[in-house]
Amino acid sequence: MKQSYIAGSAASILALMASTPALAQDEIEVLSTWTYDPLYSEGWSVDNMFDATEIIDASGEDIGDVENIIFSNEGQVLGVIAQVGGFWDIGDRHVHVPWNEVTVEDGIQQVQIPVTEETIDDYDVFGDYIFEEQTIAEAATEETQPVSDELVAGAGIFKATDLIGDYAYLSDDVRYGYVSDILVQDGAISAIVVDAAAYGRGGYYAYPYAYRGNMTAPRYDLPYEPVEVDTIDSFDYEQLQSRVEQ
Repeated sequence: MKQSYIAGSAASILALMASTPALAQDEIEVLSTWTYDPLYSEGWSVDNMFDATEIIDASGEDIGDVENIIFSNEGQVLGVIAQVGGFWDIGDRHVHVPWNEVTVEDGIQQVQIPVTEETIDDYDVFGDYIFEEQTIAEAATEETQPVSDELVAGAGIFKATDLIGDYAYLSDDVRYGYVSDILVQDGAISAIVVDAAAYGRGGYYAYPYAYRGNMTAPRYDLPYEPVEVDTIDSFDYEQLQSRVEQ
């Protein structure tokens, strides 16, 4: 079941409208040729990973859960933020692990990371948290490190939760719904999923991902007219082969 997220202020949305760049026509994927088949067979859902994926260590022991995923603005997966160690003597910790150090097993049922109770402090490149709000830079996503649960993405990157929950708009400023999920394929975002109930369409609809200005602002613009989006079918999560039952 999808979770609704509360978006930001009207002022933030208006500011984003003024700063959102227009996509060149040749950068826009035509929906008449857009198909869900590769997503169903090869993609995985960030929302499903949040709900159902186990974080395991090298021995296969369940040590935590996926809390967030960091992407570049271009959509590349840079790393996973996990909440680990609730049963360790050190208590819960949040740790960022670069994507090239993450092993995804059994679809997305399990994600293995190279962090243990004994080694977690070895990765502490930030040191003690001086500020309540901690910002991670793009270069720092190449390191395994404990991070704050108030982690903020720096320039050029964003967290999955920065995009999920955004208001989705069509061309000509038509309110369409909200971003309910991100679909990843081959280490990059292939599509964003929109709950279009606010537009009067039941179900979820997946659209090609495109970088649209400030990814941490509460708005995501789809470069399509209403007549175009009305032609695609709803996205059937039951056909998603990587889907983990909750």
